[in-house]
Order: sequence, then structure tokens, then C-alpha cells
Amino acid sequence: MASYLIMTPPGAPADDERARFIADGFSWTAFFFPGPWLIVKGAWLVGIPVATLQILLLLAASMPGGFGAALLIHLALGLIVSLEGPLLVARHLSTRDWTLRSVVPARDIAAAEEIYYSNSDPTVHESHAKPLPSIDRSGTGRLGDTAGLGFFQSYGER
Repeated sequence: MASYLIMTPPGAPADDERARFIADGFSWTAFFFPGPWLIVKGAWLVGIPVATLQILLLLAASMPGGFGAALLIHLALGLIVSLEGPLLVARHLSTRDWTLRSVVPARDIAAAEEIYYSNSDPTVHESHAKPLPSIDRSGTGRLGDTAGLGFFQSYGER
């Protein structure tokens, strides 16, 4: 079962249909294609250097004795992006003033949408909408200011 981060655009109510559901879990697409996956998800500043590094690793693999090292580095890069990529996308949205509304555990995105929208109150307006209080530990209202890489992200739980 995966956890889904639900983020809404700036000033949008909690039940806005433009809400983004970001699966916080391992992504096979990000593992095999880390650079293009980051670029498609909108993390350009990280995606372009990762794609450049992938191209350099392909060139290094063709050199004598470079295949093993290039393969190990490429696997490590894919593993890091596939595990941390979804949180990087969430932090990118947070810097653009998107609001983290909830974290929903569900087996797939359809179930996460059903759980989230069934629990949201349609009478909530943007003036009453509040982000989760336990996520922001720094007082700035942004996800990116929390410590750590995110391998052990607790989402405010103890």
C-alpha cells in the first residue's frame, strides 16, 4: 500500500479538482529513466544535470574498464531518483506555494482520490482551508525546509 501526498494549487479550496496526487513510493519509471522522469515531472533544475550525467555514464561505459563503474553509478542514481523523486516533486510544488492537504494511504490512485474526496467537506472555502499542521516544522509553510533527505519522512507522526 502506497501513501499519496495530496497538494492543491495556491489559494484553491481543499476539494479542488486540480489537486495533485503524488505517490510516495518506489517508481520503476524513475529507476530506469531518472533524468527524463524528473524533467517530465517538472523538476528541471535537477532533471537536466541527471540526464547529462546519464549520457556521460553511457560514454564512460564504452571506455575500457569503465562499464562496471558506470553501471554501478547508474544503478545508484536510478535508485536515489526512484525513491526520492516523488518527494522532490512535492517540494518543488511547495516552493510554488502549493498546499499539502493530506497524506492518504491507498492501494492505487483511484482509491486515494475516493478516500480524499469522500473525507473533504464541500463547504470548506479557501479562507478556511488549512495545511496539515504537523508537516511544517520550521514555521515557513514549505516542505523543502524540513531536515533530512526524506528516506525516513515521518509526515509528522511519532
